[in-house]
Parts: sequence; C-alpha cells; structure tokens
Amino acid sequence: MIVSELFSRACALAIALGMKELNKLPGCWEHQIDERWWMALNAHSERIHCSQDSHSSEGVPPFTIYFMFNGWPAGLVNANGGSLAAGALANEDALIDAINAAIETAEGRQ
Repeated sequence: MIVSELFSRACALAIALGMKELNKLPGCWEHQIDERWWMALNAHSERIHCSQDSHSSEGVPPFTIYFMFNGWPAGLVNANGGSLAAGALANEDALIDAINAAIETAEGRQ
C-alpha cells in the first residue's frame, strides 16, 4: 500500500516530537503545526472528538488526521488519501511545507 505523503509527514512530525503510542491517549493527539495550521490525529478505531471539532458533531474518523487552517476546517486525511482545502495558501503542498519546517524545528531541539 502506498501511504499518502501528507499522512506520512504528519506521522513523522509526531515521531520527531517524541510522541509514542498515540492509540493509548484518551483522545486525539492535537498539535499546532505553525501559526496557521493545526491538526488532530485520531489513532483509535472509533470516531473521537477533538477540542476543535465544533464545526462537526461527528468527530474525527478512525485513523484519520483532521487539519485546520487559520481556525477553519481544512480537511481530513488518512493513509490512503483524503480531501484538503485547495487555495493559494491552504493546500497540500503548503501544509507539507509547514509540517516539514516543524519537523526540522523539532529535530533541532533534540
């Protein structure tokens, strides 16, 4: 199976930040990527609500990452792909760049 690059990079960020066993957290793992991007990673086999899902009463689907851009829902991505806002600032390439920068920052702290 080919894993989506965005999902893979987001997981790499969690690892760079020292996160382990996310499925044992009581809810989603949430992280502010930069000043614009935020994420909630659900590592559980059931839908889980996150602190920012007031835009959706359904919660974050299993094994999925919910992304927000400037406080607005931007998309849902899992290992197989997903959907993400597409605009000049809020798009997959911009998010991957932000995640890569966050990884570099995290790895510089170690």
